[in-house]
Amino acid sequence: MAIDGTWHAVEAELGGKQIDEDFLSVITLSITKDECELHIGGNADKGTLKFIPYVVPMAFDFTSNEGPNKGKTYKSIYKNTGGYLIICFNTESEERPKTFVSTAENHFHLVRYKRAE
Repeated sequence: MAIDGTWHAVEAELGGKQIDEDFLSVITLSITKDECELHIGGNADKGTLKFIPYVVPMAFDFTSNEGPNKGKTYKSIYKNTGGYLIICFNTESEERPKTFVSTAENHFHLVRYKRAE
């Protein structure tokens, strides 16, 4: 799949606020088919991706099977463009984001990853 591989966070927003660059440096995402590992410092969430076919923007649900968010499912949208993987997801409700915008009102997480070399 086009998004398989290891990705490093290069930019992120939470609730419309930029995330500190030092914090970004410890975020790594690894995807292999329908399996995903999100490492944030010493913590790791391992789980599965369920891709939602035939929707725009492209979407998946990430379900954590191991780690601090075990049992939780996050509704996400994504795009893979220009060597970057951009993911917008919701941790507050079952609502799937419709656009790649994080605001104080929606509390969405918006992360731009660059493929590891």
